[in-house]
Amino acid sequence: MRATLRILALVALFGRPDAWPQDPIPRLHVKHREVVGQRFLGNESHVEHFKLLERAATFILIGARNAIYNISLHDLTEVADQRVQWSSSGAHRELCYLKGRSEDECQNYVRVFGRQGPDRFLACGTNAYKPLCRQFTIKDGTYVSEKDTEGRGLCPHDPLHNSTAVFAGGQLYAATVADFSGGEPLIYREPIRTERSDLNQLNGPNFVSSLAYGDFVFFFYRETAVEYMNCGKAVYPRVGRVCQHDKGGPHAFGDRWTSFLKARLNCSVPGDYPFYFNEIQSTSDVTEGVYAGEHTQLIYGVFTTPVNSIGGSAVCAFTMSSILEVFQGAFKEQETINSNWLRVLPEKVPEPRPGACVNDSRTLPDITVNFVKAHPLMDEAVQSHFALPVVTKISFNYRFTKVAVDPQVKALDGKAYDILYIGTDDGRVMKALNTKAPDSRVDVGQVVVSDVQVLRYGQAVKDLQVVHLAGEASKLVVIADSEIRAIPLHHCDSSAAKSCTACVALQDPHCAWDAMTNQCVAVPTKLHDSDAEKTLFQDIVNGKHKGCGFERETAKTVQPVVPPRLGRGEQPDERDNEIVIELDRENQYGRTQPRANEPQGVIVTPVVYSAQTLTGALLGTCFFSLIAGFASGFWFSQRLRNAPYPEPPEQRQQLNRLTESTESPGFNNKSINLVLNVPPKNPNGKNANSSAENKPMQKVKKTYI
Repeated sequence: MRATLRILALVALFGRPDAWPQDPIPRLHVKHREVVGQRFLGNESHVEHFKLLERAATFILIGARNAIYNISLHDLTEVADQRVQWSSSGAHRELCYLKGRSEDECQNYVRVFGRQGPDRFLACGTNAYKPLCRQFTIKDGTYVSEKDTEGRGLCPHDPLHNSTAVFAGGQLYAATVADFSGGEPLIYREPIRTERSDLNQLNGPNFVSSLAYGDFVFFFYRETAVEYMNCGKAVYPRVGRVCQHDKGGPHAFGDRWTSFLKARLNCSVPGDYPFYFNEIQSTSDVTEGVYAGEHTQLIYGVFTTPVNSIGGSAVCAFTMSSILEVFQGAFKEQETINSNWLRVLPEKVPEPRPGACVNDSRTLPDITVNFVKAHPLMDEAVQSHFALPVVTKISFNYRFTKVAVDPQVKALDGKAYDILYIGTDDGRVMKALNTKAPDSRVDVGQVVVSDVQVLRYGQAVKDLQVVHLAGEASKLVVIADSEIRAIPLHHCDSSAAKSCTACVALQDPHCAWDAMTNQCVAVPTKLHDSDAEKTLFQDIVNGKHKGCGFERETAKTVQPVVPPRLGRGEQPDERDNEIVIELDRENQYGRTQPRANEPQGVIVTPVVYSAQTLTGALLGTCFFSLIAGFASGFWFSQRLRNAPYPEPPEQRQQLNRLTESTESPGFNNKSINLVLNVPPKNPNGKNANSSAENKPMQKVKKTYI
C-alpha cells in the first residue's frame, strides 16, 4: 500500500512539473557501516541529552546529564580536567520523585549557557524539575562555582522541552516555560517578560532558536495561530522580536515588554492554492553572501508539515532585511470576537510607533504600550527569498530537523554557493545546494549531492556544526542525544565517483575531476597551483562537462528488487519502495559495442527518456486504451444486435404463445384483455382507499384497455 501511494505521488508530481518542485535524487548514498570519522559517546550507561552550549574556535561546550563536557574539535576527545560536574541535590531529587517523575528525569540536564567574560560564565540546568542557574569562574584551569540563583523562566523543567536562550549585551534572553506543567510560556529577560495567559502574544509556542541582531533579539518558534481560530486550528511559524534596550513599560507595565512583536514566516510552494510548510523546526546562523548579484544576509530555516498529514519537509531562506521590513509594516487586529482579522488602518496607530526601540521605554505613553500589548501581530508575512523552498522532500520515513551552512563555497566557475547540510529525524545528513542562487531570486535549482546515514536508524540529528580548522581537513560535527560524530564535508573519493562523468555529475563545489591523475579530488587542495584549474573538470549547474566526453547520457530503469530481511542494527532504506530512474554510472554516454546477436560494425545509440516523457507516455497509453476498449465494445454490441441467431426451443415455444393469431390451431380463440384497476377518486381528488382517509377498502372501477 505504501509503495502504491508513493508511485501515485510521484506520478502526480511529475505530471505537473510547474506546480511542484521535483524531489531531487541524491547523487551519492553512504550507508551507516561505511561512515568513518571521530566519535564521542560520553557516559554510555544512560541517555545524555547532549545540547550544544557554546562553539569556540577549537572546542565546543556540550551540556549533558549532570555535566558540561569540553570537547576538542580536532579529534572529538574530551579536554583533560575541563569537565564540570553538576548534579542535583538529594532533597531536590526526592521532591522530583514525589511529583511523579522517573529517576532519569530527576537529574540535572544543563540547557543554558552564557559567557559573561573570558573566565566567567553562567549555566542553567533542569535540576530535577526545579531549574537552577550557577555562576562559574575559571581559576588555575579549573572551574569554580560561585553562587546559585533560581532558574525559573530561564531554563526548562524538562530536558525534552523546546526552549532557546541567547546571551546578548551582558544579559540572558530566554524563551521557555515558567511552570512545572509547561503551560505558561514566556519570553524573559530579568525582570521583563511577556504577558501571562495572553493568547495574542504566545499561544502554545514551541521555541526552536534565537539570535541577537543589531538592536534586537529574534526568537523563532511555531504556535497555534490566533488569526486562524475562526476557521479551525492551524500552526504557523513565527519570528518574534524584542529590543535589547527595552526597560519595561510605565506604571503597571514595569515588568512587561513594550517592544514585543511577531510575524508569520511564509515557507510554501506558490500557486493558486499554495502548499505551506507551517511547522518550523530550526534555523541556521546568519549567512552573508552575494545572491543574484546582490549582497545580503540570509537565514535558512527547516520547516515540516504536521505529523498527521503528508510527510513533507523543506528548507526556506529569508533575508534579514525582509524580516526587519515586515516589522515596520502594518499591524493586524480583530475588532470583536466574531470579526475577521484585518489590517489596522494607519490613522489608528498611535505615535510614537508601538514596538519601536526607544532610549527609555518607561517614558512611553500608555496608549502606545496598550496598543502594542493588544496588537503584537504584524499584518504581512515574511516571504522566502527565492520565492520557492531551497530544498523540498516528500518522504514517509523521515523529516528534516536541522540545517547548517558552509557559506559561499567558490566553484571553478567563479561563482559562490551556500552548501546546506540537513539533518533528519532518522539519523541522515543530506548535502544540498541551490545551483541558481548566484543568478536568480525567483527560481531554485535543487541538488542533493549526498545522503549519508551518519547515526543508527531512529536517532534524530539535534545539531550540526561546520568546522574549518587550520591545517586539517574540514569536517561536519553531528550531535544527537547520546552521540557526537564528525564526518567529512565531502565524499569526493567515494567509489561512486571513480569516473570523470560520475565525479562531475555530483555537482559538488567541493569536488572536481583531475584529468592529470584521473581522480575525483577536493578542489581546495588543488587551487594552490595556477595551472591546476585547467586540468580540473566541474559543472555545478548541469553536472556535465565536455572534458569527460560526449554530453549524451544513458538512462536506465532500475528494476525493483525484494529487499533482504533486515537484521539487527540494519537500517531500512526508503528507496526499497521507489521506482528510481538514474544515470548509468558505468557506461554514461552510450553503448558502442554490439551485442552477440547484432551485426558487426553497427553502432547502437541509446534513446534517452526523461521522467516527464515516461509519465506522459503512461498516461497517454491509458487514455487511448480506454477509447479503444469503448469503441470495440460498442461495435461488438451492434453486431450482435443485428445478426440473426437461433433461439432455444423452450423460449421459442413461450414466445409463440403470445404472438400466435386467434386462427392458430390449438390456441384459445379468446382475445387477451389487459385489466387495470383504477380506484375511484373522491371529490377532493384523493383515492378512495387512501391511507390518509383511514377508510376500508372500496370497490374499484375496472377499465379495459
